Amino acid sequence: MHTDPAPTKASQPHTVSVHSLVEFVLQAGDLTAGGFQKRDRAQLGTQGHKQVQRSRPEDYHSEVEITFRVEDAELPIDVQGRIDGLYTSREPVILEEIKTTTLNLELVSEQHNPLHWAQAQCYAYMYARQQQLSGVTIHLTYYHLDSRQEKTFGRHYPMAELETFFLNLITPYRDWFRKVHAIQAERDRSIQQLDFPYAEYRPGQREMAVAVYKAIRSSDHLYVQSPTGVGKTIAALFPAVKALGQGLATKIFYLTAKTSGRAAAEKALEDMRQAGLQFKSVTLTAKEKICFCPPVACDPEGCVFARDYFGKAKRALEEIDRHQAFTRPVIEAIARKYELCPFEFSLDLALWVDCIICDYNHAFDPRVYLHRFFDFRAEPYIFLVDEAHNLPDRARSMYSAELEKKTVLTLQRTLKPHLPALARNLNAINKVLLETRKACQAEGRQALVEYAPPEALLKAVREFNQQAEDWLVMNQPAAFRQELLEFYFLCSTYLRTAEYFDTFYVSYFERQGQGGLRAKLFCLDPAPMLAGPLERSRATIFFSATLLPLDYFTKLLTGAADHPRRIFQSPFPAENVSLLIHNGISTRYARRADSYAEIASAVESTCSAHVGNYLVFFPSYAYLAAVLEHLKERLPEEQLLVQDRGMTESAREAFLAQFSAGNQETLVGLVVMGGIFGEGIDLVGERLIGAVVVGVGVPQVCLENDLIKEYFDRQNVNGFAYAYQYPGFNRVLQATGRVIRTETDRGSIVLIDERFAQARYRHLFPTHWRGFEVVHNTSEIKEKLTRFWSQE
Repeated sequence: MHTDPAPTKASQPHTVSVHSLVEFVLQAGDLTAGGFQKRDRAQLGTQGHKQVQRSRPEDYHSEVEITFRVEDAELPIDVQGRIDGLYTSREPVILEEIKTTTLNLELVSEQHNPLHWAQAQCYAYMYARQQQLSGVTIHLTYYHLDSRQEKTFGRHYPMAELETFFLNLITPYRDWFRKVHAIQAERDRSIQQLDFPYAEYRPGQREMAVAVYKAIRSSDHLYVQSPTGVGKTIAALFPAVKALGQGLATKIFYLTAKTSGRAAAEKALEDMRQAGLQFKSVTLTAKEKICFCPPVACDPEGCVFARDYFGKAKRALEEIDRHQAFTRPVIEAIARKYELCPFEFSLDLALWVDCIICDYNHAFDPRVYLHRFFDFRAEPYIFLVDEAHNLPDRARSMYSAELEKKTVLTLQRTLKPHLPALARNLNAINKVLLETRKACQAEGRQALVEYAPPEALLKAVREFNQQAEDWLVMNQPAAFRQELLEFYFLCSTYLRTAEYFDTFYVSYFERQGQGGLRAKLFCLDPAPMLAGPLERSRATIFFSATLLPLDYFTKLLTGAADHPRRIFQSPFPAENVSLLIHNGISTRYARRADSYAEIASAVESTCSAHVGNYLVFFPSYAYLAAVLEHLKERLPEEQLLVQDRGMTESAREAFLAQFSAGNQETLVGLVVMGGIFGEGIDLVGERLIGAVVVGVGVPQVCLENDLIKEYFDRQNVNGFAYAYQYPGFNRVLQATGRVIRTETDRGSIVLIDERFAQARYRHLFPTHWRGFEVVHNTSEIKEKLTRFWSQE
């Protein structure tokens, strides 16, 4: 059901492709995983088309572009596409539709896929009308990608039959289009009349909204550093909605890193709807999370939600006028009502809504980005990148790939009795990895780093994948199939990533445990890789409360390109927070053992100054555990709440639920910086009155961070800052941002580390930290905080 949304202006013809038109009206049957297809199936299909076209005689015309206007006083429609081949000098004219396949041609019948005939008939009608022909002969040719054999079916269609077919096709689409157009016309009217949904702008909020609108109007990217309290979400969405209503964009993509960001966007849109906005949005949830029949397989034999999906989806789409916000609960309710796959239905809805709220990967990840929007059309989209400080690391992960020796060996043992030839291919991969590990050992190194693609490994992986494809494409059931398929996809990602290899990549092999080895293609600088996806938008707005320092983030996201930046001030009264820097304690790794008791004392002094709820952020679980032992001697254990490794979402919610504004005794939560409590939590008012941050947040020294450091040193910027200092300080900013969430909140923040008082850190401080005070011992903490809380 991949079809094209309507324009916002009635005077402009709506454009729909032949492929999309046919699919929307005629696609029927089950939703299936479609069986396995080779990694380069699309590329091979294009090559197959060209091979067939090159084999045709001289009077054959290939790739003939065609557009046909369906006239309508109010809603004209342009149907367009590209005819694979034409014999224009023949009588009657012959139109060829080419399809590539890996299915045995003996199994391909004339009725193999009715949609193939439908596309050809659509092209035939359009061409016959334009050329005033009485009829057209259609050749439907199937080309086998492996054998390179062809099988052709022929039919002649008189003009009257083609016209009847086309009218039966375009009529239901036009009826649907009228409905969508009426919805969008009402949307545009509501946008024109929409005022800012709140009684007044917060300080900086109007200025941010104006900056966002200007960036959209000028088709630019914008960086916005906007502290908690400015109201970033509505300040980004409101001008984007206005721009869409003016025809500057066809769709808004609100891109987030965490579920909390999606909830904020849903609320901002709902607030605008309460002010009169008619505006449809859909929230995309990961397939694994929303699937009604896990594990995800999309097998109509075992999943009723996949069975007859396309027939049921058409009926479900009729509910588009009954909802404005297609949130996860709404999608699930509709999907259960019509027995539909909720994930696939959310994607089909996305084609017809105005705003898509989704994870970063739907726009940027080469493995899972939304092909239906970004592959075949160049429309003016707006990207709103929420909490953009998360994107550099996420992007590095998207554009990197790795393989582990342990996985290779395990799969090799599994396949040996069943697919010995494939097991030998795995042995070849293992041999390369084993030789590399021995080389590391011989040289006494933990890792081998190369600044060129690992050709020997790539050759072995490529040969394995080719052989694996030959077996997987047969779609035979086997106990080991899923394990093989998962490793095949890992190898495919590794091979694809190798194609990106450039000066901003590195290949490394790192020893792991007893006999283990990890081979990784690591993206050092995500900016060059993000450039392509960012071209899919008219404008991209990067915004966050912790987008500091801006030079660092602009370099990692858009490189050397010059884009506008705006830094806004905190709207909260400076006197509402007491910010203390304890410079009498060093948390450097070599001196940590000496700091445990002192940190426990500082935490006790902070919490004893005023009864309430506190969070203490540590650089690691080990550090947390060591200080915890000392805290147990100073505070009652029932007042201590400790984050566990691998907390589930429900455990996280239960943890946060204990931070109640009605607590009569002090509660101290011990958590890890940069983890699940480091951002995306909103403990307003008395639910959290203080935070203690232990250390400057510097990530653990490791191979990857050292490689990033070396890369940026070569770029003539401060490599240590890019690899360690700036990412660490961003964790600190996120942690401290949990305390003051509204203009009436009051609270204390204690930063423990001598480095915070040094110039190289002070110059990173946001402007609302200007009133910090330096203390040298725990008694000063108690004294200053007691004075602060007495001023309530």
